[in-house]
Amino acid sequence: MKQVIQFAEYHLFFLSKNLKMKIIYILIIILLGSFISAQSVISFEANENYILGNLHGQNSWEVTESSDGIVQHQTVSNEQAFDGVNSFKNAYEPDYDFQWFPIFGGNFNFNVPVQASANFSISYNIWVTGQQGADFEFALYGVNANEEFAPVAGVGIENRGFIYLITDENYGFEYADATWEPNTWVNVRVELTAEEIKYFINNTLQLTVDRFNSIDLKGFNFLHNNYGHDAYYDYILINSGNMSISENQISSDFQVYPNPATNQIKISGEKDIIRLQILDIHGRILKETNNSNMNIEYLEKGTYIIKIHTNQGIFTRKLLKK
Repeated sequence: MKQVIQFAEYHLFFLSKNLKMKIIYILIIILLGSFISAQSVISFEANENYILGNLHGQNSWEVTESSDGIVQHQTVSNEQAFDGVNSFKNAYEPDYDFQWFPIFGGNFNFNVPVQASANFSISYNIWVTGQQGADFEFALYGVNANEEFAPVAGVGIENRGFIYLITDENYGFEYADATWEPNTWVNVRVELTAEEIKYFINNTLQLTVDRFNSIDLKGFNFLHNNYGHDAYYDYILINSGNMSISENQISSDFQVYPNPATNQIKISGEKDIIRLQILDIHGRILKETNNSNMNIEYLEKGTYIIKIHTNQGIFTRKLLKK
């Protein structure tokens, strides 16, 4: 099997302590990244300048590199999508053996690190094609006092149907109460303050822990350990700065249709809607209404955020205007 010589930075901690491993991994830090504003969405759509094919180099994403070059199966795909038509396919790599730790996937570095004192949240949706295969892991990371890449928070979709939540710098974890089923979208949300980490699965709080690593955020990654099956990631919603992170939830309780849309949209769900807002990807409010219907004829083609105000909280959904 081919030898892997580069992988996502935060697992260097483990590999440096396993000198008997047959494969030696070399850390290559890539500091190119995309600026993250107060609110940003990554959804791998054409209007965000993504194209189908290998994710490497698209909007500053990097993928795992082997001795033969960039691995070939970490792609922008139109096979599954939470919303819109594309997603990131974190796929099995058939030319390589299974790995001890998740190393195959995509890595996104922030151009401007997020300060440890800032409120921050990130949510994403994941669809895994089967159990009893690979573990699919997400991590936020930074650089600690020893100048080592280290986790700040992380969530794993474990192969047996469990979900684990990272609780310390040594990748200790607790299992969530929530579980997952194949071929079903699961929403994961992580909220950070200077003091604590909150983990949500499908908008239900699973665990609150003290923030174990008070370091600035450098970026995040999605990785697997190559035991089989694929995962799709879509609609990554990032909030940083002084905004209320508890107000930025993704809810499967609401549907926006049609989506993509040209002239009119309708929002339906189980909760009563008090107010709707349309925001651009920079968080600027473009329109408000008290109705569940909205005219979007005036919008330019692109990606927008719909903020849905209810008595139970504020929820967000993505809208594609065509």
